Amino acid sequence: MSKKKTGLFLVTLVIVASLTIISMIIENNVTFFSIVQLAILLIMFFSYFTWAQSGEDERPVPEDELGKKITTESGLVSYKILIVLIFGFICLDYLLHESANLLLIVLFAIGLTLLPIIEFLKARSYR
Repeated sequence: MSKKKTGLFLVTLVIVASLTIISMIIENNVTFFSIVQLAILLIMFFSYFTWAQSGEDERPVPEDELGKKITTESGLVSYKILIVLIFGFICLDYLLHESANLLLIVLFAIGLTLLPIIEFLKARSYR
């Protein structure tokens, strides 16, 4: 990507993120939409700089072997981090409210069993 496109992307990203944060501060209300909007902006930022190609560098492409390896390894690391975070939030919820949130516990149980189930199904598809 050209430096102009990268600069325009960064400026737009900063403006939208700033407006969202200012809106959250002024309204003194954090909504589902504002949190998701900031998450989407972060996804766009990191995806752009991970996979964007320029004429002068040789970054990996999602479709080549290195890109697939990066995607697989980052997916596994993300899965493990998410499981630890969910467990941490269950513990924090228990400390704050003297009871654990049942939906968080169900989500944790689903998260623990999801990877082995998907691995099993993928292995069966190659037989």
